Amino acid sequence: MKRLRAYALLVLLCSMLLSFAAMAKEGDGVRARLAKPALLRGEFAQEKQLHGFRNPLKSSGDFLLLRDRGIAWNTRAPFASSTRLTRRKLLATMPDGSTRVLINASASPGMAAVNSLLMALVAGDLDALATRFTLKETLRGDAAWSLALQPRDAALKQAFSSIVLDGDRYVRGVEIVEPGGDRTRIRFAALREAPPATRAEAAQLD
Repeated sequence: MKRLRAYALLVLLCSMLLSFAAMAKEGDGVRARLAKPALLRGEFAQEKQLHGFRNPLKSSGDFLLLRDRGIAWNTRAPFASSTRLTRRKLLATMPDGSTRVLINASASPGMAAVNSLLMALVAGDLDALATRFTLKETLRGDAAWSLALQPRDAALKQAFSSIVLDGDRYVRGVEIVEPGGDRTRIRFAALREAPPATRAEAAQLD
């Protein structure tokens, strides 16, 4: 369960970074260049390089981000699974169809605090996030940029050594380095702000 929760938080963090326009200070270059859509759809291709192993683990799929409601991250290959964050819960649906509740905000104040942080990531809430990361931005040309994030507090440092984003109007890539040397790279494609969520899609985030 601990490994499952860590993986779910990792993939959610990657997709939440797509909405990190508010992470930069007002007027900063990255903030000015990033879009702030209420809805964002896209595809992802992920490679995780485990320390000491030659070949990376690869996966791919798609996601739906509804800024005010949460995110659904759907892995399609090499096998189907999904992770969903709502205002109340973090859930994972496994390849066998079973669903596990990883975080339940109503279970305890601690779980509610974790869920609130994850929703702050989705919304790009600067007030909630500025104390958790230090930021260093690099602007390239008229639209491109990169943003390096270093976790400040001990809990985040146990999960991540560094996070680097690059993009233009949207985040196009994420690289995450973990304390043990494992490295995850994710590239996003087919990013779009339409069509609107269907009733079934929205129901995933109720």
